[in-house]
Amino acid sequence: MSETTLDDIKIFFDETGKAREVLMSYETFLYLEVFLKELKNNRQTYFIAKEWQRRIREAEADIRAGRVYRVQVQDIEKALDWLDE
Repeated sequence: MSETTLDDIKIFFDETGKAREVLMSYETFLYLEVFLKELKNNRQTYFIAKEWQRRIREAEADIRAGRVYRVQVQDIEKALDWLDE
């Protein structure tokens, strides 16, 4: 199996919205086990969710464009005001 999707895993929630039971095939379990071991052993691991990728690209573009504000401890109030703009 080269890719696992949410269709491969069933999650059952209680009335408070907390996950209580997870069902998946043994094949899916083995795939996730290997995947998680690889993540643990890889020091270059990043979350690959599209939302995080988009945010990282935006932040990198801001840095390249000079849209940054370097803060010294004594300037923390100015930095907070800048964030509110």
